[in-house]
Amino acid sequence: MSEQAFSLVRRSVAGHALTDDERLLEKLRITRDKDLPQMQFLFRIFGKPCFPRGELVAVTGKAKSGKTLFTSMLMACCACDEVLQVQRPFDEVDGSWVCHPIRCLWYDTEQSEQSTQDILRNRILQIADNPEFYDVFNVRSLDYDERLRLFEKAVLKYQPDLVLLDGVRDLLADINDGVKAQEIIERLMRLAQETGCCMVCVIHQNKGAEDRNLRGWIGTELMNKAFEVYSCEKVKPENIFMVEQTHTRKYDLDKLMFFRMDNETGMPIVCDAPTRYTAMNGCTMTTQTDRNRPYMNREYLLFDENNKPHPMKEKLFYEALKTGPLYYTDLQVKVQALLNCGTEMWNNMFCDMRDRGAIIRTKNKEGKAVWQLPSAPVSKPIQTDLFNQPAADLGESPSS
Repeated sequence: MSEQAFSLVRRSVAGHALTDDERLLEKLRITRDKDLPQMQFLFRIFGKPCFPRGELVAVTGKAKSGKTLFTSMLMACCACDEVLQVQRPFDEVDGSWVCHPIRCLWYDTEQSEQSTQDILRNRILQIADNPEFYDVFNVRSLDYDERLRLFEKAVLKYQPDLVLLDGVRDLLADINDGVKAQEIIERLMRLAQETGCCMVCVIHQNKGAEDRNLRGWIGTELMNKAFEVYSCEKVKPENIFMVEQTHTRKYDLDKLMFFRMDNETGMPIVCDAPTRYTAMNGCTMTTQTDRNRPYMNREYLLFDENNKPHPMKEKLFYEALKTGPLYYTDLQVKVQALLNCGTEMWNNMFCDMRDRGAIIRTKNKEGKAVWQLPSAPVSKPIQTDLFNQPAADLGESPSS
């Protein structure tokens, strides 16, 4: 018997000696040389791959912030080369580059049947005139268990490449039922992996202006499991819609997306960033992640012994609030403009200042919530000699 044949027999005998659980573990083992299919992405935004097959993606925002508008553009892009800044990748076929349409399933739990049809007819199919690539269902009239059961059947039957679940919250009765929320997210993950689709789950953010967390326990579970998270916002008074990638496991988008509705056609078009997203020092606020911001304002940074920059939070918030109280969104824009930082750093700084009482929430004459400096100092004066001199490279992400 040859050495190769003997090795095969030995592995076969060893395999028979394993228990069922041990065989399953061996099947699930990941090694450096394990032959696995390459990760595939349905779209590109600003040249970066996004919306991967077999994964969950979250789209979130306040009420009427453009979530359905953004997802309808994704759906339109399923049959087009490019919509807004969203592009479909090209495949090489017989020496030519071809952009093949992909199948899309839209499962609407929130809107009326008339609204769903209006968006399909007058927005999606106005851009992508290929109705054969779309399977659209409105299930608002069903109860929670029926919605989930039929959703799973629809995905298995139609085998879509892109699934829009608008919204995931309507698959359970109690948004804060932790056990049910975990069960549903696990079922959705398994379904996406088994069918190879990218499953986009739309969910609202909490109602408070300063709270951008996904609503309820199911929002927490989705946040933990999602491959990417996109946040939508409607910027007033310009009525411009903004989309920001707030979290990702792989490719960071280094810009924000801005678009508005064209008055003549009634269709969304790409537009420039509104004034409030332009930094005071002339640098546009288009970079999403702090580690991609090499030009943060040195005036508000301190550097430790490892030349790692840290924001001077007290100085930033004093500068922003010294003329009087501000609404949360105005405070955010002003602080981010002063430092030229991203949303993640802003959130960390704001939570720390709020929790320490370095800024306080009150109400103005109209009874609306605003933020201001406390009447008495709550911390020691800033000591600018605690750290070394500024480093030449600010590419690393500062900690809060």
